[in-house]
Amino acid sequence: MICLIQRVQKASVNINNSTVATIGQGLLIFLGIHSRDSESEADWLARKCTRLRIFPDHVGQMNVSVCDFDADILLVSQFTLYGNAKEGHRPSFTDAARPEVAEPLYEYFKNKLTRELGRAVSSGHFGASMQVSLINDGPVTIWLERTPE
Repeated sequence: MICLIQRVQKASVNINNSTVATIGQGLLIFLGIHSRDSESEADWLARKCTRLRIFPDHVGQMNVSVCDFDADILLVSQFTLYGNAKEGHRPSFTDAARPEVAEPLYEYFKNKLTRELGRAVSSGHFGASMQVSLINDGPVTIWLERTPE
């Protein structure tokens, strides 16, 4: 499972010219689910995402988590994080979980994030064609990956 995390000043998701989710300052998390992923990877990553100390403290050091900062999270599914372009020019997505496996894990991860954060997590719609807008803050972008054991 991969989380591409961006610290943002604000972010939103539009589907068919309609805003379906928006947050102010917080984290935009793109989630890629591997075909072998399970709830174990989701549990570890949800805890890690909410505990990452990537917001500035009173002296400007990255020392505060999204939980401590009372910031928001916007979650977006993105199977293309498992695109393999090592050979040729067209990425292969064979490592990405099929929708029937990925969607329940996406919902599980979202619910786990909500419990870890202590409040609702905003999200896009799984499998939809989405337009994501954001203002990256810093910029701060973190790549977290947890592979099945």
